[in-house]
Amino acid sequence: MKTLIKRITPLRILTVSALWQGANDYAFVRAFRRAGHSVSVVSADSFFPQWERRSMRAIRRLLTPYIRAEYNRALVRMAHNTRPDLFFVFKGEHVTPQTMEAIKALGTIAIQFYPDVSFRTHGPNLPQTLPLYDWVFTTKSFGLADMGKQLGIHKASFLPHGFDPETHTPSLLTPFDRRQYEADVSFIGNWSLKKERVLEYVMKSASDAKLKIWGPKPWQVAQKNLLSCFENYPVLGLEYAKSIQVSKINIAILSEARTGASSGDLITARTFEIPAAGGFMLHERTDEAMAYFEDGKECAFYSDPDDLVAKIRYYLAHEDERKAVAKAGRARCLSSGYSVDDRVKTMLKKYCELRKGHNI
Repeated sequence: MKTLIKRITPLRILTVSALWQGANDYAFVRAFRRAGHSVSVVSADSFFPQWERRSMRAIRRLLTPYIRAEYNRALVRMAHNTRPDLFFVFKGEHVTPQTMEAIKALGTIAIQFYPDVSFRTHGPNLPQTLPLYDWVFTTKSFGLADMGKQLGIHKASFLPHGFDPETHTPSLLTPFDRRQYEADVSFIGNWSLKKERVLEYVMKSASDAKLKIWGPKPWQVAQKNLLSCFENYPVLGLEYAKSIQVSKINIAILSEARTGASSGDLITARTFEIPAAGGFMLHERTDEAMAYFEDGKECAFYSDPDDLVAKIRYYLAHEDERKAVAKAGRARCLSSGYSVDDRVKTMLKKYCELRKGHNI
C-alpha cells in the first residue's frame, strides 16, 4: 500500500538513522521521501562496528570515543554540504552537544523523535543534547513530565509510534514462511526480566500451545526451560511482518520502568505494527493502549498472566473470531491514521510552526 502525504514545499532533511528495512528510524526516512523531501542519512551503523565476540567488543569500547568523534565530524560535514532545513534525529545517542550547535548555527531546525522509556539509559550525550533541540517528540506520554522535571525541556509533545506501510502489511506467504513461523503463540522483541517471567508462565500454564520467541541474544540469559521456545535470532523487516501474520496469537508485553523513567511502557511500536501486519494482537492492558483499539473487536487485552493464559486458550479455540479481530485491527490502523506517514504529517506541521517563529 502506498500512503499519500499532503506535500509542503520540499525540504532538505538531514537524518540520523539506520538503513535496514524494519528499523523504526528508517521508516521515517522513507516516509519523508514519499512526501517528496530530499533526505540525507548519516548512519551510526556505518561507523560503529556490530561485533559480537567478547574480545572484539572490548576493542570497540576502547575505540568508541574516536569513532564517535569521526561520526560527529561526518554529521557536521554533511550539514555543511547539504545545508538542511531540518535535522531529524531518532534517539541519536551519539550526537554531541557541539555537533547540535554547529548544525543549528546553519539555520537548521532540529527535531528529535525519542522512542524509549528513559533518556538516561543510552550514555551521557542524550541528557546534554536533548535540551538543545527546537522540539522533542516522545512516544511516551509520561516522558513529557520526566523531561520537564529532570532536564527542563518544555518544547516537547507526545507522538506515538506508527507502523511502516511498506513493511507492516500482510504478505503473500510461501510454504517455507508458514513452516518457519508457524506458532500458536509468539513474542517478538528484546529480553527483560518481566517479559521472561510472563512468557515462562505462559509456557508452563498453556503447555499444549506452541510458543515461539524471536529476539536478540540477550534472551539467552533466560531460564533453560524457556530457551526451548527461543528461536535464537531476531526477525526483521518483512520477515518480522510475516512471522506476525503466521502466528495465531501475537503477545504484546510492555517494557518495565528504567532508570530515569517514572513509568514503564504504556504503548510501544508493536502496539501498531502487529495489527497493521494482519496479526491477532493480545496486548497488555493499559488505558492508553485501549484508546487506540477496541477490546475484543480490534485486538484483545490481558490484565495479568492468568488472564493472558485464559485468553490464549479462548482465542486458539475460536479461530473465526480471532481472524475477524485481526482483520478489524488492521482496518483500524488504516482508518485512524496510525502510520509513520501520519506521524510525519504532525512533525512537518510542527516544523512549519518552528520555521515561522525562527524567521521572525
